[in-house]
Amino acid sequence: MKIKGFKFSGKACGLKKTKDPDVGLMVSAIPLRVSAVFTKNKIKAAPVLLSRANKNNIIRALIVNSGNANACTGKEGMKDAKSIMRAVAGTLGVSTDNVLICSTGVIGERLNAPLIEGAIPGMAKIAREDRIPDFARSIMTTDTFPKVVKKEINISGGVKKYTIIGVAKGSGMIMPDMATMLSFIFTDIPINAVLGDKMFRECVNSTFNSITVDGDTSTNDTAIFFHPDENAEDKSAYTLKNKKDKNYSIVSSALFDICSGLAAMIVKDGEGASKVVKIEVKGAYSVQGAKKVAFTVANSPLFKTMIAGEDLNWGRVMGAVGRAGARIKPEFIDIYIQGKKVVENSVSSGKISKKTENTLLSPENIRIEIDLKCGKGNYTVLTCDLTEKYIEINGSYRS
Repeated sequence: MKIKGFKFSGKACGLKKTKDPDVGLMVSAIPLRVSAVFTKNKIKAAPVLLSRANKNNIIRALIVNSGNANACTGKEGMKDAKSIMRAVAGTLGVSTDNVLICSTGVIGERLNAPLIEGAIPGMAKIAREDRIPDFARSIMTTDTFPKVVKKEINISGGVKKYTIIGVAKGSGMIMPDMATMLSFIFTDIPINAVLGDKMFRECVNSTFNSITVDGDTSTNDTAIFFHPDENAEDKSAYTLKNKKDKNYSIVSSALFDICSGLAAMIVKDGEGASKVVKIEVKGAYSVQGAKKVAFTVANSPLFKTMIAGEDLNWGRVMGAVGRAGARIKPEFIDIYIQGKKVVENSVSSGKISKKTENTLLSPENIRIEIDLKCGKGNYTVLTCDLTEKYIEINGSYRS
């Protein structure tokens, strides 16, 4: 798996207690533009603040570490992040303004910057186009598998073949309100910077912004879309410049598929999760109302444990709908599970046998539809169940 113009590497530098890779590097042979979306949490990690300051510059490299979030580390945390960025810039012969940095892991502990700085020259030397898997593994924390999605598309009348590759990490502390824990998408398609930003933000809103594992938004959430600057190649090279371009829908659709695929992987890998649940709310007075209901149900511990225990206690869904704060008609709600109507006009649609109940809630992928029958507002959220394993993982995360 590789993409033209981008080189990657990943290495175990000793930031984690395990011997797993914990530092990743991306180097670009050509000038890049990025669209970057960051956490809305008011407490932001040092790397978030520094990358946010650089996001409008030409970018040539990305350095990422796992095992330590470098969040709530004060002035020392900023110094450590800047020092790492200088080390990358010095190794590559670029400015620190051309470098982005991200971190993920434990909050409140100082990052061992010298470990990373010492590894950067060697990582730059071994970076190759086909080392995306190494990079993907280096950003994992409680993830159980690396998350990578690739699409190849033909545009400009089939003359040009381009690639889009997405890499993400995320398992717990997931309700992004912008992106996910960390998500990086790379393409070799030259795109106008303003257009690329608009395209990516639209994709984020309907994918990464529509998932939740546990209702928590991290201090480090970052999603970045990297693409060549429209002036990076010769004048004869193809560039996607505006929405009127006949190839816009092809590119935007492929980008959406990448984001959607990564978002689904994150939910599937939710800490301790055994099931993925799609909650579709329709018939709300507004999209915002449908979103409120969908997320309230998705984040309800009672609902999530109901799914885990395969106990069709649909009253938990109704309770969440009623407390969501959306305008509804309380007596007209229908609920479907796997296409079977279990609630009609806010009362039971009929007795369900234990066998049928197991059939509805035992699959790894479950679809729940909530029809409010009020208007035309619809919204869909992906979530997962809540098991004892989640407590086990998070009860001893630091130790």
